[in-house]
Amino acid sequence: MRRRAYLRTGAAVIGSTGIAGLAGCSGSGGGDDAAGLRLAFQAPAETVDVNTWDAADRVAPAEYDLDTTIDVFEGVDLAAQSVLSGNADVARGSVTAAANLVAAGREFTFVSVPIRSTDYVLVADGDIDSLEAIVEQDAVVGMSAPNGLDAVQTIALLSEGGVIESADELNFQRVGYSSARRAALAEGSIDVSPQHYAQWLAMREAGDDLTRLATFGDVLTSWVQETYMVPQTVIDEKRPQLVDFVAAQLRANRRLVDDYEHYGSLIDEYVDGGGPGERVQRRTYDFLTDIDVWPPDGGLGRAEVDYMLDLSARVGLTEERIPTDEVMDRSILADARERVGER
Repeated sequence: MRRRAYLRTGAAVIGSTGIAGLAGCSGSGGGDDAAGLRLAFQAPAETVDVNTWDAADRVAPAEYDLDTTIDVFEGVDLAAQSVLSGNADVARGSVTAAANLVAAGREFTFVSVPIRSTDYVLVADGDIDSLEAIVEQDAVVGMSAPNGLDAVQTIALLSEGGVIESADELNFQRVGYSSARRAALAEGSIDVSPQHYAQWLAMREAGDDLTRLATFGDVLTSWVQETYMVPQTVIDEKRPQLVDFVAAQLRANRRLVDDYEHYGSLIDEYVDGGGPGERVQRRTYDFLTDIDVWPPDGGLGRAEVDYMLDLSARVGLTEERIPTDEVMDRSILADARERVGER
């Protein structure tokens, strides 16, 4: 695999009405791009998504002879724009982000779910001691992108709890991926941030004066954290490669079940700085396996996708509810499951 893991930080923002441009995004393929897959990931590796890096970097090349490249972007909107501009084939990101794109007239189809449920918790500095205080004190809430899963989860959590009626009541500030938000929270440039569970544990062990306001999964019980989204033109041109890649993802997910040592090796390989300490890492693995975050069957259940599209309309990301069949194609996943064996 040719891994190009650098950050694109162009000034693109996808709002509910579409894309407002992208600065400085030029693809540099190299090799036979027609025979491989170019992947756009929305953040560097974290403790929850090492399965996606394993699938792309190890399993796909080794077991399916599939050449892959990865570009890492600061936010799902930039990753998606890379695909739309022809510089990548597949974007990884939230269902809500893809729904926002579809509503704006862009073609994207969900082909599998590498990460199900959510490992996020909502963390605040010591002055914010409740969900209500976020609005009452006009707290600055860090987010990766206006339609990123962290922002949408926060909106959904507060709206379902009756704290807000509209996202306009929140003081969002774009900070980037979760490790950047962790730093911003520590230095005081934001007051509230959705953080991965492992990051919250590490922050607490470091003695930071922070409060966990909520665990998203306790409220958002049908959440789909991430999907692979692909334009129909890419599906038409590269369906065999997509089947191979999704099969590689299934294998990567299944190898993480009941194998903590394997999980640790992936953390060492892909997470910047080697990840958290042993105690935090073990607790994180137990938490992630308890919530079945890595679906061995590829996820993409209709009920879960229905929930996410309903949510997108409810929180105002899309003006109308997008029909599920317009954005979901289970045939690639079905073929991939047949290749690796049903489970």
